[in-house]
Amino acid sequence: MSYQVIRPTNGHVIAEFDIEHHYYYLFPDGCEVPLNVQYAWCHQCELFVEVEKLYSQQEIKENIDRLNSWKADWLQKDEEMIRIIKKLDGPVNQYRTYAQRFESWKSALGWFEKRKSTARCLECGSMTAIIVLPLHEVIPHPYGVGLIEIIADGDLVSIDLSDGIYFPPPIYFDEEGNRLSSADIDSVD
Repeated sequence: MSYQVIRPTNGHVIAEFDIEHHYYYLFPDGCEVPLNVQYAWCHQCELFVEVEKLYSQQEIKENIDRLNSWKADWLQKDEEMIRIIKKLDGPVNQYRTYAQRFESWKSALGWFEKRKSTARCLECGSMTAIIVLPLHEVIPHPYGVGLIEIIADGDLVSIDLSDGIYFPPPIYFDEEGNRLSSADIDSVD
């Protein structure tokens, strides 16, 4: 499934975004939190891009509460997921246990209070040159003529799992939304 920026007058697809991204914040303590995205026009890139959708403190607390509410089931769910990943020849070492996720969300509470920057473009890092686009609403093109709309392309595809499944490597960002290089990632605890 993906999101598409289209011209509603003729259905022409201008940009497409796969929703199966693997973006994470990597905090100095080694905790990882999924990075939410929204779609925007970046004046610096002159493209439709993915940008950060910052969590609210309430959303972070809800994630902590949700995970905590079924803490007794963590081990069973972890074992089940690892069994599935192994069956698909996936990278078990990339799987984050529920205990790790819980600690990451607790770490994110501190991040929320310290964050200085606004949402960034995930391509160029710009904070000031982005215009977030509403979903399923026809609007004027931010940098051109005509109208655009962001729609969900819900086409389901049949996947042949006989050769395993591809798990893209995660892409990491620091707590201020800057993309990390592999040297930066290696220096984290």
